[in-house]
Formats: sequence, C-alpha cells, structure tokens
Amino acid sequence: MNIDDLILELEKTKEQYGNIEVTCTGTALPDCPLPEKNKKVFESTVENLEIKNTRNLGLRVRLYM
Repeated sequence: MNIDDLILELEKTKEQYGNIEVTCTGTALPDCPLPEKNKKVFESTVENLEIKNTRNLGLRVRLYM
C-alpha cells in the first residue's frame, strides 16, 4: 500500500472511530532464510487495515502485512 492510500484509509477510520491507537507487528514465517535471531520482526508492505477491539488493548487499528 502506498502512503497516499494508507493516509486515506487512516482518515476514513478516524472519521468513523475517532483518534484511536494504531498498531503494526510482524513475524517471519518458519521457512524464512534469516538466522533464528532475526526472525522475530521484519519490515514489509502494509496490505490492509482492520479495526480491533480487545479487552487488553481497547479499540485500535491494526495494519496487516
């Protein structure tokens, strides 16, 4: 997702839900060629957004890669 599309999606989300928390996490797949110590976090392209409401974190936008 390019930055213009991401901004547009976040603006639509903000209009609907207010100024809520945004989270983004990623982990490498088991067959990733990186050494084990580097598999915990990675950098990738945002594919979509999802609104989540959990007891621990509350309402937030999660970016999926």
